[in-house]
Amino acid sequence: MKNFTINQRKKTAHSLKVLPILACAGVLALTMWVSACSSFVQDIKPPIDQITEEALNSESQADFLIRGVQSRFAQSYADMSMFGGGLSDELIFDARSGTGGLVFYEELDRAVFIDRGNGTLAAIVNDLGRFRFHADDLVRRTSQIQFRRDSTRRRMVFTGAFYGAVARYFYANYVGLNRDQGGATINNGPFIPSTAMHDSALALLNLAEQNTTSPVETRIVNTLRARIHLIEGRFAQAQASAQIGLRQGDAPLSALFSIAAANNWWTNAGVGRAVYLTNRRFDSLYIRQDRTDTARIKLRGPITRQGFTYYFQLMYPLQDSPIRFLTWQENELIAAETEIRANNNQSTPSVLPRLNRIRASYPGLQAVSSTATINLSFIQTERDKELFCTGARLIDQRRFNTWHLGATTWRYLPITLQEINNNPNLPSLIRD
Repeated sequence: MKNFTINQRKKTAHSLKVLPILACAGVLALTMWVSACSSFVQDIKPPIDQITEEALNSESQADFLIRGVQSRFAQSYADMSMFGGGLSDELIFDARSGTGGLVFYEELDRAVFIDRGNGTLAAIVNDLGRFRFHADDLVRRTSQIQFRRDSTRRRMVFTGAFYGAVARYFYANYVGLNRDQGGATINNGPFIPSTAMHDSALALLNLAEQNTTSPVETRIVNTLRARIHLIEGRFAQAQASAQIGLRQGDAPLSALFSIAAANNWWTNAGVGRAVYLTNRRFDSLYIRQDRTDTARIKLRGPITRQGFTYYFQLMYPLQDSPIRFLTWQENELIAAETEIRANNNQSTPSVLPRLNRIRASYPGLQAVSSTATINLSFIQTERDKELFCTGARLIDQRRFNTWHLGATTWRYLPITLQEINNNPNLPSLIRD
């Protein structure tokens, strides 16, 4: 056994007179005891719930590592999209629903003051950091593994690079240093503003595209690329990427959950517990104007409690309901918007078919009959419906300049107090 300690206290004169034979016997006994302990330790099997760093650098662990990154993506996407919905005008907080005392949720809804030291904020931002780390680490590990199958290497690089780009997209659009300044830090480094964070994401998407293993993966990369360019106002690049992005019939790229790792929309903005409620425009405006919109705007309600009537989302009725992250329907909306922008806020001949292809993917949803009202305002409303409860509304409000609160309110989740205290690059940059 290792790490023995021996009593070094000064021996008495009597103890120095021990007979040699007894001393030899003691040494023999000690030797046998050490040997037995060594054998005992060696015979114990390694813990079954632990794995060493070195053991992960193996081709046999590729699926395990990939699933780990995908699981962390799901958790971060659920958190960013739901709390982003609470910060935007998509969701509202009202204690009359019976869920009072949740300070962070209420602070996001009002957006006047958000406590950087709040534990919930720290948890979701730290989880995003872990997601980013594991995605980047997946790419790093590929240089340490001797692959027998190049397809496995490509899957690992694609997954790490693609989700590394997604993590940076989350940082750029949901996290901010100040009220109106998006961006974050990586590895305790300098602050990276949203545009630079997006450019970093685009670089990783290039790496991901070089390692795709199917045509649909290439289209997935280009839809995310189109979304980033759209947010940055690079409309020509967004249009070009959307043209080779997801197309009708492609399955969505979704965040997947389980009962053990539940979708946070279910947990805190739905059936599990309706902390966040839906803005009343979804029921009293959109669905009242067109009942067929219930095909894509799924609500539960009306519910009346002590004279207060409210609805909550039913897009995610189960703990393991998936969240769509990238869809061909969104890709069509990106293409339609860029065409309208290029045509001086007027519809083009291809826009109406795009919108109606989207609507035809929902049973019974009424088609758009005329181009007369199709402009950017129409597109924003269509995105509000189509991308309901997916985290898009916060981003759209900023880029369409339709913020619903005062000019000095928060439009991002703030970088945490923990990060500010631990990162010497940040304190001098804080304004809010």
